[in-house]
Amino acid sequence: MTHRVLGRRSYLAAAGVGVVGLAGCIGEDDPDELDELENGPEGDEEELIWTTTSEGSATTVSLQGLAPTVNDATDDLYMEVRPSEGTGANMGRLDRDEAQVAYTQNFDAARVTQGDEPFDDLGFELNEVCHWLTTPWLFITPDEDLQSIEDIDSDTRVAPTQTGAGTRDNLELALDYVVDDYDDVSVDFTEQTGPFQEGALDVGVVPIVNFELEGAYAEEQKSVVDLHIMEWPEDALDEMEDDPMIEIMEIDAGDLDGYASYPDDQPMRSPGNSYNFVTRNDVDYDTLYDALSAMWDARDDFGGIHDQLVYHEDPEHWVDWTFPDVPFHPAAADFLEDELGVWDQAEGGRADE
Repeated sequence: MTHRVLGRRSYLAAAGVGVVGLAGCIGEDDPDELDELENGPEGDEEELIWTTTSEGSATTVSLQGLAPTVNDATDDLYMEVRPSEGTGANMGRLDRDEAQVAYTQNFDAARVTQGDEPFDDLGFELNEVCHWLTTPWLFITPDEDLQSIEDIDSDTRVAPTQTGAGTRDNLELALDYVVDDYDDVSVDFTEQTGPFQEGALDVGVVPIVNFELEGAYAEEQKSVVDLHIMEWPEDALDEMEDDPMIEIMEIDAGDLDGYASYPDDQPMRSPGNSYNFVTRNDVDYDTLYDALSAMWDARDDFGGIHDQLVYHEDPEHWVDWTFPDVPFHPAAADFLEDELGVWDQAEGGRADE
């Protein structure tokens, strides 16, 4: 296939910088919160850097909104949230100690535990922290003639998320089950509006957070361009069901608003990912435990910070879709057991201290 990178531009004309995340979430960034994040830790505060994903993603915005609350509630901890070019880059950040907690998904977690490239030379033991969200990925297009993934050919410009995102590798693997060749371009899924409108992108993707929520960026895309949800052939989906590196999820696209069309047969199956936070085994126990505890103590404010955080008011959500082959950091295991009472539902076991 042809690999091509489109220049990184912000096409958030309708939303504006900072108006990102899920529809109905917080809007523009609070200058006081930004100042706090820029100031850094003070005195003897232990810094805990969380690396997420795209700056325009709901995960990044929700955690950036939560971090000041955690910092206000703790005396010896400074939590900072930094976006990244994608989950695929976050393992390197952990390895270089540029972050202590990282956002990743089931595909990269499996590659790390199996020692697969590009994660075959990491110098740390991967531990899980908590589940964050689950997303079926839908392939979308402004071209009404591209009804099925089978309609993609060598001239079709496809962006299965941006270069550097572990999700991209996973979605490319899924495409390989159906398509022999396509023009593989790099566009952040939060920034597809301009490329769609300008005709530089034929097929993109959209994550449906926890099977029901879309980002403000998706609402903007649909308001500018007629978007159609593409169908996966059933035989390819059946094959992918047997691939341990691909998670197939079921979603009813008919429950989603604003799309020009979607496949007739609903619910539909599509590749998806479980996105969880992970850490190194050597990250300080007390620092991680205190951060998780402060996050949980702020649960009454979750809805006012970001719609995505509302799911975390349910203790069971913290252990939903956990990685079966990644053990939990001892601090996370004790937090899940002592404060949430859901340790018996977590997979992966407890790592050694």
